[in-house]
Amino acid sequence: MTDGYHSPMLAMSSRALALGLLLLVSAPAIPASASENRAAATQDGWWNRLQGPADGEPDGNPVRPLVPAVPKPPTVPADAIAAGVTGGQVDKVAAVGLDFALADGAALDTLTLRLKESAAGGANVAADKAKVIACPATAPWGSSQNAAWRDRPAADCGLGSAEGVRAADGTWTFDLSPIGRLWADPFAPLAANGVVLSLDPAASPSGAQVSWVGFEAGGIAVDLVATPGRPGPADGAAPIAPAPVTAAAAPPSPSLSLDPVPPNTTAFPAGSGVSADPLAYPSGQPTFSAESPAGPALSQPGPEPEAPAEVTLAAPAVSPGPAPQTRPAVDFWERVPAPTALLIPVAVGLAVLVGVTLGPHGRPAPVLRREGGLSRALARRSAAGRGDA
Repeated sequence: MTDGYHSPMLAMSSRALALGLLLLVSAPAIPASASENRAAATQDGWWNRLQGPADGEPDGNPVRPLVPAVPKPPTVPADAIAAGVTGGQVDKVAAVGLDFALADGAALDTLTLRLKESAAGGANVAADKAKVIACPATAPWGSSQNAAWRDRPAADCGLGSAEGVRAADGTWTFDLSPIGRLWADPFAPLAANGVVLSLDPAASPSGAQVSWVGFEAGGIAVDLVATPGRPGPADGAAPIAPAPVTAAAAPPSPSLSLDPVPPNTTAFPAGSGVSADPLAYPSGQPTFSAESPAGPALSQPGPEPEAPAEVTLAAPAVSPGPAPQTRPAVDFWERVPAPTALLIPVAVGLAVLVGVTLGPHGRPAPVLRREGGLSRALARRSAAGRGDA
C-alpha cells in the first residue's frame, strides 16, 4: 500500500520539476537594467579561409584529421587581427567583442570604435584603398587566432553597418551608433555580441589586407556618449511642473434679432408660396423671420463692448412649385386589358341571343302540351255540363 501510494506522488513531483525546468529554459531572456553607461572591448579574433574545415564540409570527414593545420601567415603579426581579400573574395575576417549597456532612461548619442593599424612590416597591403565594413554579430563567439573559416562568427549587415574611416596615421574609426541603438532597444534589443570586420571585395583591390593591433596589446578603444534620462520623483527631484496653458477668450457671439409677428400672420412673407399654419406658428409669438417694418428689432440683453455685426435669420426662400393642372378623367378603355376588351363583344352577343330567345318580356313563350284521350273526354264533358247549366 505504501509503495503504491508514493509512486504516483513521485511521478507527479518529477513531472512538475520537469515542467518547471522547461519553462525556465524556454522563458525569454529579459535584459537586466543597467545603472550606468558602459562600452569597452572584451575580446578579438580573426579567421582564415584556408584553415579547414571548409564551408559545406561534412562533420567526421575521415581525411580532415590527416590534413595539417595551415600555419599562421607571416603577414599577420602575433598581436594583431586581420581582414583581407584575395581573388575577388574575402579570405580573412576579424571580430571585436564589446561590453555595452546604457543606464535606465539614457539615450545613445554616439558609439565609436577606434582601431590602430599594426606597424609591422607587410602587415598592411593597400590599406589606404581598402573598404572595411563593420556589421553586428548575431551569435556569440570566442576569441581565436587563425581559426577555421567555418567557425567564423555570423553577422547580418542588413540590420546595420558602419564603414571604417582611415586617418593618415593609420587609425580607423567606425561609427557604431546605429548598431548601438539596436543593442539598446528597450523593446526588441539585439544581443551585443560585438562586430565583425570584413573588406568589401567589390570596392577593395585584390590582395588588400589590413592588420590592427589586438585587444590585449591595447590597440582597441571604444568611445560612448549618451544623454542621461530625466530624474523622476523617486530620485528625489521635484516633478516637472507642466507649462501653463492660457485659454483664449471666446469671440462674442452675434446677436440675433427677433421680430414680433403680427396676429393672424405667419413667419413667412406673403408671396413665398407657403400656406399659413396656425398650429405650427401660433399668432402673437416671436419667431425667426425676415426683417419686418412693423415694430423695432429686439436684441439679446447684455454688455456690448463693441457693436457686433447684427445677424438676421431670414426665412428660407421657398420656390413656388408648379401650378396644379386639371387632369382629365382616366379613360375607362385605357385601363381595360386587351383580353377583357375582346371578351366584351362576345358577352354582348350572348346577351342579345338570350334576349331574343326569352322574348321581349324575358319570359319563355308558352309551349302547347299535347293532351291524351282521357283528357279530351273530360274536357268535353266539362264543357257540356257548363252548357246545360
